[in-house]
Amino acid sequence: MINKIIKEVKSFSIGYYILAAIAIFGLSVAAYRLYAGLGVTTNLSKAFPWGVWISFDLSTVAFSGGAFTLAALVYVFHLHELHPAVRPTVLAGLIGYSSVLVILFMDLGRWDRAYHFLIYPNINSALFEVSWCIALYSTILLYELSPVLLENTRWKGVIPIIKKWTIPLVIAGVTLSTLHQSSLGTLFVVMSPRVNPLWYSMLLPIFFLITSLAAGLAMVISGAIISYWVFGRTLPENIIAELAWFIPWTLGVYLVLKLGELLITDELHLLFNSGIYSVLFLAELVVGAVIPMILLSFKRVRHSRVGVLTASLLVLAGVVLNRFDVSWFAIKPVNGQIYTPSWMEVAILVGVLATAVLAYSLVAHYFPVFEETAEVIEEKKARKRRMGRILHPRAAAGD
Repeated sequence: MINKIIKEVKSFSIGYYILAAIAIFGLSVAAYRLYAGLGVTTNLSKAFPWGVWISFDLSTVAFSGGAFTLAALVYVFHLHELHPAVRPTVLAGLIGYSSVLVILFMDLGRWDRAYHFLIYPNINSALFEVSWCIALYSTILLYELSPVLLENTRWKGVIPIIKKWTIPLVIAGVTLSTLHQSSLGTLFVVMSPRVNPLWYSMLLPIFFLITSLAAGLAMVISGAIISYWVFGRTLPENIIAELAWFIPWTLGVYLVLKLGELLITDELHLLFNSGIYSVLFLAELVVGAVIPMILLSFKRVRHSRVGVLTASLLVLAGVVLNRFDVSWFAIKPVNGQIYTPSWMEVAILVGVLATAVLAYSLVAHYFPVFEETAEVIEEKKARKRRMGRILHPRAAAGD
């Protein structure tokens, strides 16, 4: 058994070892942070109690929105032709939310009291709702992924029972995800004195929800294209094109609401006279919304791997910039204090990212995550044809 494990480890490419080294270093720094406290290891302060970790969490939660977006399309709206994308997307969502939970744990001053929201609920807090929803939704994602993990084990007999309750739990998961995606925007509604007027809005919960839908779809598409190059497996071209078709409409609704609100509140002039904030805001809209909308409006782009990947990456870049703007770049300084992350904050963040990528790669390598993807389906058809020739040689000769 040990020899088999050693042989398997030796078969890994150099990329696995690099990711493992980065993950070990980052998680070692994380262990020191838990021991030494926030004051010694971070540049967080009373003026900036939230930093790069929160910006990362907001971006990752938006990216992980692909799981609830796809689940809604497949199980609620019965677009079953998109089902091959469910397994890899749920895996990405689960690992994404797990990363968020780890970083949130790092961000707690009293991490030893992380469980207190369970037994001392503050029902008037937006963070209470976000904490419960993320915890419950992560559990539902694990439940959705469990058939993949059990498929080739002696416990596979319980899979029919699990699948029996999948749809009700998926609906509950979509509800929970919708709640916390929007509630993350609510956190900044109560910060009106600190958030720059270009980003501050009573519609922030709606903006966060809509952009999470676009980011989720873009993440599914990007993952499918990258999987083609890394694992040799991807989603069928027509499914990728169909997912891409939804993005311009989603971004269009977002732009109308975003610019319409600035127009109604007579703040449209801020687009061009707010200095660096104008640059950040316009970059966010142009790079993350306008250009992808135009690109994905063309059928030829939606059916091109490079074209659809480029547009999807632009959407993701725009959402990242939006979350960093709202939670960091567009936050007004207090008494001239500014925030830049310490090297330990960055090291922990990079370590968690490396762990997430390594975990996804290993699970995708050893479990049937891509069982319904294009290459696997073609391989199964080819296997059936070969078996048909063996079992019915005369019929095959007649063909």
